[in-house]
Amino acid sequence: MSDLDKYRDLINHEENDSKDELSEFLRKSSSVKVPSKKSKEEIWNNIAGAIEEEKNTDSKKTYTWRLVGIAASIALIASISFFLLKPAELIEVATASGENTTQVLPDGSKVILNASSMITYSDDWNRELTLEGEAFFEVTEGNKFLVKTNVGNVQVLGTSFNVFARDGSFNVACKTGKVRVTVPERSVSEDIVPGQAITVDTDTVKVVFRVPETMGNWQNGEFYFDHQPINSVFQELQRQFSIEIEFDGSGEQEFSGYFTNKRLETALDMVCLPLGLEYEKTGQNTFAISKSAQ
Repeated sequence: MSDLDKYRDLINHEENDSKDELSEFLRKSSSVKVPSKKSKEEIWNNIAGAIEEEKNTDSKKTYTWRLVGIAASIALIASISFFLLKPAELIEVATASGENTTQVLPDGSKVILNASSMITYSDDWNRELTLEGEAFFEVTEGNKFLVKTNVGNVQVLGTSFNVFARDGSFNVACKTGKVRVTVPERSVSEDIVPGQAITVDTDTVKVVFRVPETMGNWQNGEFYFDHQPINSVFQELQRQFSIEIEFDGSGEQEFSGYFTNKRLETALDMVCLPLGLEYEKTGQNTFAISKSAQ
């Protein structure tokens, strides 16, 4: 039944429950001007036109609000998508020469970075990170914790360990707990426990079952070496003191001992004197090391 037919019935019939509808009819028809000489049919047509005009106005308002609602929904979906789908950002923590730093990870684990080292991890932390250089880890218990390097990976649950990954050399020493060391390119997968270490070089894979108590003492500025190639020792000196060393001797010479990073000249003496070497300062941050003339 159309509005017009309904209102005709309201006028021609009395109903107890039609009071509200009649009021609505009178409201809508009140704005219609009815000339005195209009016929009955023309009057009904005027009333019908007024009703239809209001319905069109209401329809336009409804359509406008519907568009506003759709736009708001699109904006809300876009905002949610931005936060859910935005790419994860990488966080980098790096140290310069002669600098150590401690980084607390989102799960409370600690990473102590040696000089000239860097860790990288995602801001949507999943207990995975990449290491370049050397670091000591104190890992909180929880899900798998993974340290990736350019040579191999270290997987742990809750432990403390030292990782060295520089220039193709890879060394992992376990202090507490248990770690799994994998080097896919060398088909290496070893579990090590406290007091054990694994070293992977270009030509060899060596598992050590007695790790010295001095492991990780670089955090206190003490650097210990056991039959290490002298070039490796010089590289550590360069990292700790931000210097360059020119060495004209054999890189195969080995060094067993230690140095501290408190004073440069003292460190050079501790390395050079036992090996019969001498050093000379040739620039602001450059030293030449050669075999002693005596």
